[in-house]
Amino acid sequence: MPKISHTTPAVFINCPFDATYGRLFDAIVFTVIYLGFEARCALERDTGTQERLKKILEIIGSCQFGIHDLSFMRLDPVTKLARHNMAFELGLFLGCCEFGGTAHAGKSCVILDRDRFRFQKSLSDFSGRDIKGHGGDPKRAIVIVRDWLHTESKLSERPGGVFVVMEYKRFRRQLPGLCKRSKLHVSELAFKDYCDLVETWIRANA
Repeated sequence: MPKISHTTPAVFINCPFDATYGRLFDAIVFTVIYLGFEARCALERDTGTQERLKKILEIIGSCQFGIHDLSFMRLDPVTKLARHNMAFELGLFLGCCEFGGTAHAGKSCVILDRDRFRFQKSLSDFSGRDIKGHGGDPKRAIVIVRDWLHTESKLSERPGGVFVVMEYKRFRRQLPGLCKRSKLHVSELAFKDYCDLVETWIRANA
């Protein structure tokens, strides 16, 4: 398993890749990058040469921090089956912390859900953990992620959550223009495209 890089701290984002989750995902990724961290998730590579689980394990191994959103851990209306990917990847992250030796003992994660107590009905083994409820609100998710990263990274001079929310709103207003200049469309942005645009905007507005 790869060791954690101590250059730019990386954050593994474990969340649903679903259009209905897009508003939350975009807000979380923006927050991570705005605070000076590298946002990483399974969408960063699209290659048929690497099995998906191996790719996820490599990302987890190289990230000191992890954001895990369990809010889509629910029955699919079509298949009538629950979606377990997010809980599974959270388990991998926690296992890495526990059994990955000294190189991974310092990992930290935040666990999100719509309601902070909803998990108790299906994941009782997580009892005792501090789950953060975002209520499906991107602004609330930004504040939660900001406060957690600021506390756990021990890095100083990070702007407050309310300020990051305002900056995100400003970025979203300007995003269509950024896309147009880059010959992209907001609805078709790949993960790397979005990260690049966030970084470009931050540099231009520093």
